[in-house]
This record gives sequence, structure tokens and C-alpha cells, in this order.
Amino acid sequence: ATRVNADGNIEKETSNLLLQSNNFNTTWIPDGVSVSAGQQGYDNSNDAWLLIPSTPLRYHTLKQTISNTGVMTFSVYAKAQTYDGVFLYDGNAANGKFFNLVNGTLGSDFGGGVIHASIEAVGNDWYRCSIAVNKTASGSFEILVSEDGESVYNFAGDGVGGVYIQDAQVNQGLVAQPYQETTTAAVYGGITDNTPRL
Repeated sequence: ATRVNADGNIEKETSNLLLQSNNFNTTWIPDGVSVSAGQQGYDNSNDAWLLIPSTPLRYHTLKQTISNTGVMTFSVYAKAQTYDGVFLYDGNAANGKFFNLVNGTLGSDFGGGVIHASIEAVGNDWYRCSIAVNKTASGSFEILVSEDGESVYNFAGDGVGGVYIQDAQVNQGLVAQPYQETTTAAVYGGITDNTPRL
């Protein structure tokens, strides 16, 4: 729901439904990957992480399950290191999208159920990647390493290199809202107001 003020403008809360949104060795579940903290981030901090695929031929994912349902957007900041891309995936409905972090372009669809996807350059070869999906039941949101950023997520990693990630978020709605960091609980932020109603 949205609230409309006396001037006819929408007032809407922002949110991040993930836990430990930038602490990827806590409530996040690694499957075929490891993480290394203290990497240089898009914001010139040392808060980024290196997501490192393991050596067996398989998929390489970092995931977190949430119980919320409805139309929501999953986003993460990412940068290529020795692999070219990431694959954002809705484990509930088996839908996802590939992102090429070398060219800054969208790769292939997976499953056909992604409502909207975007890749936005934020400087220093970092991108904010996002997918909007209609989540009908509890399930995981996942960040996978993609070998080519186009369609490949099953491959044998080298166990050393990877892709950089930082600041993951899940918010209600069709677009990625401004990032809000979380720790042990979801965060609901202030009102985004004076947005014209169409």
C-alpha cells in the first residue's frame, strides 16, 4: 500500500528484508563458494567481499532465505575480478538473470520469470545489479558467480579468484531502493516522500 499526502504525492517506506546485508559469512549460506572480507568497495571503503568459486565442476552460490512474498527487488553491488559476471537468482520460482561485469551489460534470462532487471554503473568498474520478481512463497535469494556473465554458472573454479560483491538488498517493489544496511533484523527506513503519483 502507499499513502498519498495532501499534495497528491506518494509517501512510501524503504526497506531491506535481508539479514546481515554486508556480512556474507554469517546468515548467508555458501554452496560451492568461499568469501574473503576486507576488499576495496565501490564506496572506497574496505567493506567489499571476494566471492570465490570452488574447484569442482558445479554451480557456486551464496544464498539467504526470506519468508516475505510479493513483488520485490533483489540487488547487489558487484565488480569483476578473475571471473566476468554474477547471476542473481530467485530460488523460490527458479528465475534469474546474468550480468556481465566486464561490459556492464545484461546477460541471459533464466526461467523467464524476472519482471525487470538492470545494471547500473557506480564508478571504478562497480555495478549495481538488480532483478525484480514476484515471490509467491518463502525461498532463497542467491548470488552466483558466472564464468562469462552471459549464461555460464556451472564451471570448475580455481579456488583463488572470483568476483567482488558488496551491499545486498531485498526491498518490496519493482526497483532497487537506496541501500540500507542490516545486521540481525530487517530494516524499514524513513519515508520517501513527495514522489509524484502517476
